[in-house]
Amino acid sequence: MSRAEAQDDRAGESALTAPSTAPDPGVAARPGVAPDPGVTAGQGAVRSPSPLWSLGLFRSELLTTFRRWRTLALLAVLAAVPILVGIAVKIETSDGSSLGGGGGGGAGPAFISQISNNGLFLVFTALAATLPFFLPMAIGVVAGDAIAGESGAGTLRYLLVAPAGRSRLLLTKYATVIAFCLAATLVVAVSALAVGALLFPVGDLITISGTRITYAEGLGRALLIALVVAASLVGIAALGLFVSTLTGSGIAAMATTVGLLITVQILDQIPQLDALQPYFFSHYWLSFADVMREPVYWDDLVKNLGLQALYAAVFGSAAWARFTTKDITA
Repeated sequence: MSRAEAQDDRAGESALTAPSTAPDPGVAARPGVAPDPGVTAGQGAVRSPSPLWSLGLFRSELLTTFRRWRTLALLAVLAAVPILVGIAVKIETSDGSSLGGGGGGGAGPAFISQISNNGLFLVFTALAATLPFFLPMAIGVVAGDAIAGESGAGTLRYLLVAPAGRSRLLLTKYATVIAFCLAATLVVAVSALAVGALLFPVGDLITISGTRITYAEGLGRALLIALVVAASLVGIAALGLFVSTLTGSGIAAMATTVGLLITVQILDQIPQLDALQPYFFSHYWLSFADVMREPVYWDDLVKNLGLQALYAAVFGSAAWARFTTKDITA
């Protein structure tokens, strides 16, 4: 989409969803745009946007995000990972041997050695394979582009002159990124579930603790794991949104967010930093495997969710402080 097309789209959305309020004083005025006739000079009281309008803004952001070719390409890549893993496992075990030639499946993502016995384990394996890099990279791209992409395309002031209000717009952007976290995780899970049922037998399954649970209960735990994985991405989403408020280049924000992701992943593997590693947002990501214990082991799961909430609070507040005080010129 060209810069002019993006401006036209955003201008149209602003016209459809904007309430009658005063423009954001921190936004540079656009030549040729008259002030709102409903607001007189020196008038301090303005009408706040209604909750229904806020839902309209959120709906507009969702549609804008999920109809971009970049977003669809990211979801397609995520959906392809379980397909490739499933086909690879099917080919290697087609002669009846166990995965890895009977080596016990010690290498590779978690649960991969159990896929040939029960296709539901492909869901857990696909999430374990995509969580360290593919899923957070996709979130970093969307979050990094949230504000910086609008600024780079020259459409950010259309949203604020309407105005959405900076806090409201930032919250809407973050809610959209969280929605993408959930959608991306479910794409991986649903793709893995379909491929696993197509290529491998399904039925009762054995937990990590050695107990047997029904297939229906296994589906419930798969859904719970998907929700835990989506929640594990909240921290990187807030970090990406904060980076997005620091620059007017969407590409720079995306690259910085992905670079920070890679750096933290590397630091999390250095033994000499073991005192700091529990505070890295990625440290407890793979704790979702504890959902497959009987009973469920909650300690690391709670630590993970608490850490993500902390990152969301810290970097969300930093993003708000930055965005509500910066001058918008594009």
